[in-house]
Amino acid sequence: METGGDRDPSAGEAAQLLGRLAEDESAVRYPPLPRWFFPAMAAVVATLYLVQLLPPSDTSKATFAVAVVALVLGNRYWLNRDGVSWVSPDLGDMLPFLVALLGTFAACWAVSETTGVWWCWLAGAVVGAGVVLGTGRRYRREFGDGH
Repeated sequence: METGGDRDPSAGEAAQLLGRLAEDESAVRYPPLPRWFFPAMAAVVATLYLVQLLPPSDTSKATFAVAVVALVLGNRYWLNRDGVSWVSPDLGDMLPFLVALLGTFAACWAVSETTGVWWCWLAGAVVGAGVVLGTGRRYRREFGDGH
């Protein structure tokens, strides 16, 4: 909205303009994502846990391959999607998500290495997928679905 050079905007006009700017920032920072995105990412995250059950010679290769899939999906549909170039998420918003996933992964690794309990990776896969799906539900509720 342009106000012209001869007068200051009214309080209502300024509030309306600020509201539109906040909506624009949110649309760029948190674009609507397709419905399938979070279930697909939940499957990818669960797979990152499950590949830890492979023989050690295969674990690093499989982890790398699954991580590449996660990066490609995240880049294509979230960070650099059509109409939005390089989303800039707020680290404060992402921190609980990252702590939950990395903490669960670290806990599974520690339990597996110290006790030899292999099935902790199964539990970790369920928790990791649940974190992604729960985050997706909240994300879609707040920012909408992409079509």
